Amino acid sequence: MNEFATVTAVRIATTSGRVRVIAEARGTVRVSGGDQVTQDGSTVTVQASSGSVEVRLPTGVDVMIGTTSGRITVEGRVGSLAAVSGSGRITADHAGSLDARATSGRIEVHRVDRDCRVRTSSGRVTVAECHDCDVSTRSGRVELAAVTGSARAHCTSGRIQIRMVEPQDVVAETVSGRISVSVPSGARVRRTTDDAPAVPPDKDFDCTVTARSVSGRVDVVSR
Repeated sequence: MNEFATVTAVRIATTSGRVRVIAEARGTVRVSGGDQVTQDGSTVTVQASSGSVEVRLPTGVDVMIGTTSGRITVEGRVGSLAAVSGSGRITADHAGSLDARATSGRIEVHRVDRDCRVRTSSGRVTVAECHDCDVSTRSGRVELAAVTGSARAHCTSGRIQIRMVEPQDVVAETVSGRISVSVPSGARVRRTTDDAPAVPPDKDFDCTVTARSVSGRVDVVSR
């Protein structure tokens, strides 16, 4: 077990094995597992070939995780979070900003305060709360449950479901699958969908929703 003080960022690189990060009210970073653990200034780096790695760190610390195969779990509130997985599920409780990428595996996030960017080839993407969001997956469902900023979602095969908290711009596109976009009641929406003609942009609108599916139903509804 290794323990470090005065840390603002943690980098974790593994070949295989689960990575668990726990952000909590504490003053030091404690690392369990890993082949090599070092500190360079305010950054702690953990390298592991196999086996589980657990890192306990102060709330708000920036985290970067890369793994070839293995599950990534982030509990508590971290700063910026960058997570890359070749294969394996990525889950996170709360991040200031998020950049998550996976070849295959589900990505599930509860809350992102600022920018949220997700890229996956195969796997479901679920974001419960976020500001600006940009999600792309080749195969898998996309669900953005509460978006306060703008939203972009692209899927080759799979359903897209977006619920906007504020009247912000939305772009949702899928080749095969249903699209459902929900906007706040009373919002003046400029809609561009497969079954609705484009409305001239010179009118007074709160937001623009562009939703297209080659094969699948498109719904834009006010709640």
